[in-house]
Amino acid sequence: MLAAPGLMPAHHSFAAEYTSKLIVLNGTITRFAWMNPHTRIFLNVMDKSGKTTKWECEGSGPGGLMSNGWRRDSLKAGDHVMIECFPAKSGAHVCKARAVKPANGTRLIMGSTDGVG
Repeated sequence: MLAAPGLMPAHHSFAAEYTSKLIVLNGTITRFAWMNPHTRIFLNVMDKSGKTTKWECEGSGPGGLMSNGWRRDSLKAGDHVMIECFPAKSGAHVCKARAVKPANGTRLIMGSTDGVG
């Protein structure tokens, strides 16, 4: 590890990027990216006035998700979901997902449920 410190990937803190205020997004998946170090859920969320906003939700890595019952095909484009998440401090439409509930009603745990990432 000392020989190649520049090759060590940096990992950011949850608190540095996201608020601790839990919100719920209801939307339609446009893409689910099953990749390391974090999966990504891209979705369209429609507000009460009918305006659609694109959101990007950061999830846990595939290895951790598989231990919580996830599979690569757990989410597909077109699926309607409810996502419990923590929004970005920047105000951008980006969040850290905590759990996802597809239309079948199962609650898939995405990461920590204690509000700290």
